[in-house]
Amino acid sequence: MSETTTEPQVINLTEAAAQEIKRLLADEPDKSGLRMEIRGGGCSGMSYGLRFDNAQEKDHVLEAFGVKVFIDPKSAIYLKGTHLDFQGGLNGQGFVIKNPQAKGSCGCGNSFSV
Repeated sequence: MSETTTEPQVINLTEAAAQEIKRLLADEPDKSGLRMEIRGGGCSGMSYGLRFDNAQEKDHVLEAFGVKVFIDPKSAIYLKGTHLDFQGGLNGQGFVIKNPQAKGSCGCGNSFSV
C-alpha cells in the first residue's frame, strides 16, 4: 500500500468569499484568480494584499468553490491557517481575514504583527 501525503491548504476560503471573488473576477477577463499576499509595512509591521492575478511558477494554488487563490511561498509562511471570508451588512461589507498567527493588529484590521 502506498501512502500519499498532501500539503495542507495555506488558507481556508468560505463560500461567501468565493462568490464575491467570482463576481469581481468577471470584470477582469485577463486574470484567473485572486492573489493573497503579505507586504511589509502598515501600523503593525505587515499588511495583507488582495489583487486579481495569474498563477506564478512557485505559487501555492488553492481551488475552492470554483475560484483560485494564489499565494507566493514567502507569504504562505505568514498565512498558514488563515480564513478568508466575505461579510456584508449594516456595518459595511468586505473581505474579512482571520489569521491565527497574528499576535497583534491595528485598529483598522489591515495590518498585523507576528
